[in-house]
Amino acid sequence: MEENYIEERIQHLERRVARLERIIEVSRVINSTLNLDPLLHNIIQIATDLTATEASSILLLDKKTGELHFEAATGIKGQEVKPIVVPLDKSIAGWVVKEGKPLLIPDVRKDPRHYHQVDDTTQFSTRSILGVPLRVKDKVIGVLEVLNKVDDKEFTQDDVEALTILAAQAAIAIENARLFQQSDLLSEVVHELRTPLTSIRGYSQMLLLTEDTGQGQKLEFAETIYREATRLGQIVNDFLDLARLESGRTHIAQEPVNMGEVISETLAILQPQAAERQVSIALQVPETLPILIGDPARLKQVMVNLVSNAVKYNHKGGRVDIEVQVGEDEFNVAVQDTGRGIAEEDLPHIFEKFYRVDDPEQQIKGTGLGLSIAKHIVEVHGGAMSVQSVWGQGSTFAFTLPLPEKEETAA
Repeated sequence: MEENYIEERIQHLERRVARLERIIEVSRVINSTLNLDPLLHNIIQIATDLTATEASSILLLDKKTGELHFEAATGIKGQEVKPIVVPLDKSIAGWVVKEGKPLLIPDVRKDPRHYHQVDDTTQFSTRSILGVPLRVKDKVIGVLEVLNKVDDKEFTQDDVEALTILAAQAAIAIENARLFQQSDLLSEVVHELRTPLTSIRGYSQMLLLTEDTGQGQKLEFAETIYREATRLGQIVNDFLDLARLESGRTHIAQEPVNMGEVISETLAILQPQAAERQVSIALQVPETLPILIGDPARLKQVMVNLVSNAVKYNHKGGRVDIEVQVGEDEFNVAVQDTGRGIAEEDLPHIFEKFYRVDDPEQQIKGTGLGLSIAKHIVEVHGGAMSVQSVWGQGSTFAFTLPLPEKEETAA
């Protein structure tokens, strides 16, 4: 008996040492990036592997509102949980934040603190849960959770210890990434704002200081100031829009969407711009389209961005083709142009914030946020966006949206 006990004890210690070595190894992984989204993804994947669970998630406190939001999730529909506000008073995660202690619930059905809305939204069945605080110094910034041990095994104290150690390292890495992201984005915004501000200041000074300026030139200066002020406002609006989408705080409507109407409204907006550049727009759309569920205004924003770019970056007398295809479970839209295309080295960066392809003629100005915003809107709807391009032969931007389970048709 004693020999068996000693052997079991040795095996237990060996497993514990192996797990701690794994934690040390993954600490190097999570501290190797200051990019917040990949960092969060790494942490939840590691947490799931480390505790042999079906799913994991990270919830962070909003510094401004004090609300608790999902920032990353695996094993469940991450995009669907992001908009959910988890109450601090009536949830397991809220208890962990307020008490600053780990909490292990073997059966959530018997615990009134379990917040059922998450399961209702994702159709994921939570049976057991372990949550530990993400703490930076004396401040809790969120919660790291793991759900459902594989094969319905019970959580152990080793799981609590391992997840607590991981959370301590993860919290510091998250805080560092947040600070870096804020600094990085702030510097990008300041850089983008500098150009229109410089123009506004310069032309304003010329209006004020130049006494012999003719009425025609004054009008030209005023038009430049107005144009740059408009551009300044667009930069601010686009940045705020993207920030809300990235954080999951933007309200996305869930209502019937007729994409045929969305495309028609898009063309009504952009036909004058296309006519001015002598660019023709052709449609390949089925006679009947399924009704989607989503936000019509946001999806029109995506279409306007893609078609507008296809017109702007086209050559005089060029062509834009909008093609819609309906698959078994996906709605596909492609916008193809006959413009100059995108260089191979630019393609991997085309959806990045503030990224703009070099324009040798300096004819096209923008915030560099439109494609990033469009991609986020599509992803929030559960879809995906892609691009294909060959330099000198034009580009094709395409996106897919999921079809609802029960389809209706609209002529």
